[in-house]
Amino acid sequence: MPQAKAKPSEIASEAKKTYTPQIQAQYPQFPPTSISYPDSSKLRLTSRAGSANKLRVAVIEGDPVDVALGWDDSNMEENGATRDIRKQAAAIPVVNMANEKRAGGDWESGLIAPEECLCRRSNLAKVLTTPTNPSGQVPHYPIRTTGGIYSPHVVVFRAGPDKGYAVWKNWRALPVISVAPIRRPKLDESGTDYSFSQERELMKEKMRTVLRIAAARQHSDLCIGAFGVGFGFRNPAFQVASMWRELLYGEKEFQGAFGNIVFALDSTTNATSKGGMTDLEIFKKEFDPSNTHKTTYR
Repeated sequence: MPQAKAKPSEIASEAKKTYTPQIQAQYPQFPPTSISYPDSSKLRLTSRAGSANKLRVAVIEGDPVDVALGWDDSNMEENGATRDIRKQAAAIPVVNMANEKRAGGDWESGLIAPEECLCRRSNLAKVLTTPTNPSGQVPHYPIRTTGGIYSPHVVVFRAGPDKGYAVWKNWRALPVISVAPIRRPKLDESGTDYSFSQERELMKEKMRTVLRIAAARQHSDLCIGAFGVGFGFRNPAFQVASMWRELLYGEKEFQGAFGNIVFALDSTTNATSKGGMTDLEIFKKEFDPSNTHKTTYR
């Protein structure tokens, strides 16, 4: 008889009890620690006006972690090099849709959501709760309204749920930026827009937090998933895509800060979209060159 498929809760237990301690023992060069930024508005970014960085945005189908690691491999190959996990982590961070109250949310249960799945694939749950400087940082949780957590080295050791959480032969490390999106905002009658401008603006400020942390840590490339869209958070995809475009192309604060942004999304239909469009289609439409090349910094 074929072997029974492991439950997500069993995968989580194995990650916590077996793989997380193993990572800490075998990869001391990747300490399982994070840095908390309680209020991103206090981050003072170095002006990059006139920078050689010319922003390019791509929207593709895929898992953000897999896309970021594959992207990093491509960059290394272009430079005639390969990355050895024993020496160096991947350079491109991914954005984690964080639970604001506890690391990993309900990752030890059977919940299938982006943060929960990533915690089952990696040592993220451990990393999120361990300050780099315990005596000099405020507690990481709950994550502050306009705050986030930067994890320089999250070790990923298995594939996602679509591939049965298969353990990889070669484990990989990459940076993770964790910010908690607005959760289930009140939407208008169409279900495609915020009912309250205050919730829209707060969501936009959380998106600024993502970009501020990335820029403050000197990451010019960034991989973002469906931040705040879909299961659990239910922010309207049209509005979220529009706000990302406004921030990346229209706000002087981020001028020259980024070279490449990739949105990695799945192709499932979003319940809050008009005409049954998928999140992927919505973002592709928003970031079509006809919508981005007209916008200039002032």
